[in-house]
Amino acid sequence: MYRILVLLFISICSMDCLSIEVFLWKQFPDSVPIVMAKKEGESPKEAIDRYFKKINSTKSLNELVAKSDIQDFVDEVGELQFQYGEFQDFKLTHERINFIVVTNELREMYTAPYNSRIQNVSARLKKYGADVVMLPVVHDLGLNAIEAKEYRAILFQSFDADLVLGGDDIDPYLYGEKKTYAKNPIRKRDVSELKFVRGFIEAKKGISFGICRGHQMCAVANGKKLYQDIQIEKDAPAHHVKGEHPILIDRSSDTFSMFDYEEITVNSLHHQEVQVLDDDPDYKITAKSLDDIPVVEALEFRDGMGVTLQFHPELMYDDIGEKILERFVLLAKRTKAQRSSCYNFIDLFR
Repeated sequence: MYRILVLLFISICSMDCLSIEVFLWKQFPDSVPIVMAKKEGESPKEAIDRYFKKINSTKSLNELVAKSDIQDFVDEVGELQFQYGEFQDFKLTHERINFIVVTNELREMYTAPYNSRIQNVSARLKKYGADVVMLPVVHDLGLNAIEAKEYRAILFQSFDADLVLGGDDIDPYLYGEKKTYAKNPIRKRDVSELKFVRGFIEAKKGISFGICRGHQMCAVANGKKLYQDIQIEKDAPAHHVKGEHPILIDRSSDTFSMFDYEEITVNSLHHQEVQVLDDDPDYKITAKSLDDIPVVEALEFRDGMGVTLQFHPELMYDDIGEKILERFVLLAKRTKAQRSSCYNFIDLFR
């Protein structure tokens, strides 16, 4: 207990010496607020300029621009354009649950229809009592290691939950494998995302959620490996790549306890899989596909601080999708309440 109090004291004191400030940016009126970092003495406009200058000048991110389906915003020399839009102070309403959504595509920062995914996620989480802020792809561009660490530390202490979205394959280098069947990974993006996801998990201040790639990224952050192509390596059916299929769920789990049946039908848009065994020390497997060689479809952290899904509840507009997204917010509320009770206990020793 003494050690915990000392660490808390050091953390509070160090916050007064930060060289990074966080602000919110909306490029367009319908944008989900984007959380950005500005260096000491830097204005929000200068911070946005720095971020996009690095996007346009970093050769390893050229593919990220090309794949982001926002060519209307790329000029004749191939540089991604932006507008300053609106800046806001970083203030969260703690009467509601605060989610930070971790993105991996540049298009999320733009306007409809390019940002339809983040808009959909935000609207549906808000319906159940959450406020949503977006972490931009390669969030730490243009920051040195100390500045990036400060930026993330502020965010780890500010949010009740993170939600890591789906997307392209993760670089196998990050889980200690050579690239065999992974498709077009972008290492700089993946390293940046992994630093945030792993740090959020290790901070244990908020609960982690992951969808598809996010499910896989959380696993990599927890030291797990991936099957790079389940059709080649496990002879998995084609419905995993694109389709629908039933899964067998564990109704005693936090995620699925509200269902009255043991099988549900989910969508499927993936060709990779997390490698987790039934007796894994970090994870409880809470759903598997009903195949001859089952695919892991859902995981819960054994410490209660995470839930990840291989399928996409945000693209399910039926009762199942709604219940799962509502459950995410309810689990975040529960975690926040438990944390508040813990802090109240610590207050007794002050």
